[in-house]
Amino acid sequence: MGIDSDGAEAAPSHAWRPMRSRVGKAMRDPLFAFLVVGVALFGGYQIIERAQKPPVVFTPQVEQAMVEDYEMLVGRPATAADKARIKRDYLAEELLFREAINRNMHLTDGETRKRLVDKVRYLIAGAPPEPTDEQLVNHYADNLAQYRAEPRTSFTQVYRAQKPADAALLLAQLNAGETIPGDDFWLGRAFPRYGDSMVRGIFGQPFVATLKTAPDGRWFGPVQSPRGWHFVRKSESIPAAMIPFPAIKDQVRQDYMIAHSEAAIDKALAGLKEKYDVEE
Repeated sequence: MGIDSDGAEAAPSHAWRPMRSRVGKAMRDPLFAFLVVGVALFGGYQIIERAQKPPVVFTPQVEQAMVEDYEMLVGRPATAADKARIKRDYLAEELLFREAINRNMHLTDGETRKRLVDKVRYLIAGAPPEPTDEQLVNHYADNLAQYRAEPRTSFTQVYRAQKPADAALLLAQLNAGETIPGDDFWLGRAFPRYGDSMVRGIFGQPFVATLKTAPDGRWFGPVQSPRGWHFVRKSESIPAAMIPFPAIKDQVRQDYMIAHSEAAIDKALAGLKEKYDVEE
């Protein structure tokens, strides 16, 4: 037994051996290693998380910009109360925004997703340059099928909400030039030069098909639609035709600029597929 620096008796070295033995045994225990790794991972995660989530700071630069905007809007200098409210509103908006991200609302809320996608589309494509007349004419020529006016038809109808029991008699009266009563129809009786898509939207595709094969100048029907029953007289059929470039130049310009943006986005998507996992 030895004497320590204070004159007290020091414990013999062999007295520490059981303790060192127990510590060494504990360190060799797989559970101890697991706990050490867990603590290290947790500490590292906390450091990374703090790095990825910078603190919310109301910097002097932000304050100056927001105060200037406020003063321009209200037309007077901002008071101390105004500045306090500006700071409070900024912090509230920033905190709520971060909470929205933390709740993955950008992944689950459809309207939020759409706005973000539209924003990124614009950031990728930018504002397309104003096309020249030559570029517009070339785009028109390369997409002629897109600039054809659809077939149109002019017709008159007599509407019945229920199928008439004396349909054959009513049809004969109409073709004899007589007038028969009908129920009120929200678009009236006459449909001058309606495109096929408009007729389809009102009466349905079977009505359009029947109208196409019907002779001009004679009443036929009653034709059923989702809205009821119709006696119909077709007076004019206009086939599909090319729309002259001068008459549709504004539309061609818009289509050209959309195509320019879509090409830029398609090019960017190729790189994004490599950046993110895509299962097709």
